Amino acid sequence: MAEADFQSFVDEVIDKNDIADVISEYAKLKKVGNRFAALCPLHNDKKSPSLSVSPDKQLFHCFGCGAGGNVIHFIMAAENLDFMDALKYLADRAHMTFPEFSHASGRPRESADKKKLIYKLNSDAARYFYSCLAGDKGKAALAYLKDREIKNSTIRLFGMGYAPEGWTNLIDHLKSMGYKEHDIYEAGLAKRRDNGTYYDSFYDGRVMIPIINVQGNIIGFGGRIMTERSDTGKYLNSPETAVFHKKENLFGLNFAKNDPSGSLLLMEGYMDVISLHQAGITNAVASLGTAFTDEQAKLVKRYGGKAVLCYDSDEAGRKATIRAGEILTRHNIKARVLTVTDGKDPDEFVRKKGGDMFKVLIERAKPLIEYRIDEIQKEYNAGDDENPVFADSEACIEFTEAAAAVLAEIQNPVELEIYASRVAQKSGVSTDSLYAAINVLRRNKNKEDERREERRLRRMRDAENQAENLRVFNAEQLALNLLCDKPIFRIAAEEGITPENFTDSLHKRLAQKIYELYALDGLIDINKLLSQFDDSERGRVSKILLDDKNTHDKKRAALQAFGIIKQEQNLLKQENLLEEGDLKALDILIRQRKKKN
Repeated sequence: MAEADFQSFVDEVIDKNDIADVISEYAKLKKVGNRFAALCPLHNDKKSPSLSVSPDKQLFHCFGCGAGGNVIHFIMAAENLDFMDALKYLADRAHMTFPEFSHASGRPRESADKKKLIYKLNSDAARYFYSCLAGDKGKAALAYLKDREIKNSTIRLFGMGYAPEGWTNLIDHLKSMGYKEHDIYEAGLAKRRDNGTYYDSFYDGRVMIPIINVQGNIIGFGGRIMTERSDTGKYLNSPETAVFHKKENLFGLNFAKNDPSGSLLLMEGYMDVISLHQAGITNAVASLGTAFTDEQAKLVKRYGGKAVLCYDSDEAGRKATIRAGEILTRHNIKARVLTVTDGKDPDEFVRKKGGDMFKVLIERAKPLIEYRIDEIQKEYNAGDDENPVFADSEACIEFTEAAAAVLAEIQNPVELEIYASRVAQKSGVSTDSLYAAINVLRRNKNKEDERREERRLRRMRDAENQAENLRVFNAEQLALNLLCDKPIFRIAAEEGITPENFTDSLHKRLAQKIYELYALDGLIDINKLLSQFDDSERGRVSKILLDDKNTHDKKRAALQAFGIIKQEQNLLKQENLLEEGDLKALDILIRQRKKKN
């Protein structure tokens, strides 16, 4: 597809995905004049709405986190997608057919081609691993899987395989297919020695599990050893590549996304996920060797909406559960916690007791708040769960304070009342005293939030004050906003305003792009204008394009802004003349200014 055709397709996608409609799926929009305001879903925005959405200009900007742009840029940020994937997401939303593109893809051809090559390499590597599992070299690995009661149908479903021991088995196989060693390395399938030679990333005999994204592409591998060894970890994952980012993916999501339950079951290990899917529990997913992340929470929100946490019951597992729970709460995702009985891991439990019994455990999963309070109780409790006994008053106070900190996070008053009553009963403290402690914590948090907001605003002001004159800075921003209106642009030309009149470097570049678009097209296409700036600049540009200061008389406002800009230029000229010692020229300039005034 030609570049013009590609841009036409992008424009059509934007036209068919109203930005307010799209953002309303992520945040509650409130009408404010001719715009909408909302708590920004792209960061932890809790107090005052910092997100501004303009239906007229089809732009958004967050005055908190600085994000901004059009509907594609919003989806890129909200769903953690690159440009093309965000474009496809919105095309699917609008029930549009997504065509094949060549170089005019909105991203470098080299990058797109690299990803395509890595996908192909991973696919051929997966076929090789699968053939090894089915052959003589894979007898021990196949026996290991059978011992874990993994069926042939499950092996095929997940594309499981075997990487035999040896330094260059995979490299040699892929080279025989025409691949280059450097490309194999770039795909994460090989490692490089200091002397420049390569060896297989998975060389020590592991069961191989392909990691597949929601689009159905193999993005990496997880390799599991078959016998516990002290010299290596249980699992070895592919390194980060152009297509594989551990924190942005969930193992098993390619299957779990189709589960009708409306929730995702978050596990720790690949084998847990595989065993549960085999048992008919098809909403199980796992993080990829990393702690649960904000990016993974976004995936949960998109493909499940709710979550059930099922991590190990040891200390590390409990800490991981609470950390993941905090992240899910931050993204407004309701979470429950499943505890596997008898100290078994999910894989072992489901093998011994079956999928139906595991579903019973899911039904009995505790709400996250209840789990956190129970865990605090265990820390200070000298009795049992039903009859808590605290060693002394100090232990009781510490339990109550720790529980109050959890309760202070609850926004729903009914939910708060229920859990506050439970904590009061456990501790023997009156609910009034408990609520008093909660209110103190909330006030302190609000004060800290206010201080944090003050610091943020101070940083923003400091950044803006890098311009020698804030009045000039603001005038330049208003002028740039109004320049997108063609009649105002004509006035600017009459007033002799050019890009060189702008003092801030970004303002100057934006002015140049506006002037270039007028010269080329005779009008301003906002999306074309935004495409001239990278991610780090787009937030500021969108703020400028949106922030018209509620100007009603655009001509008058523009003339005032242009006047301030020209005045600043004269001052700069004066300073330059003084530095150069040209007093005669300075005198002439001053007299000219007096005549104009």
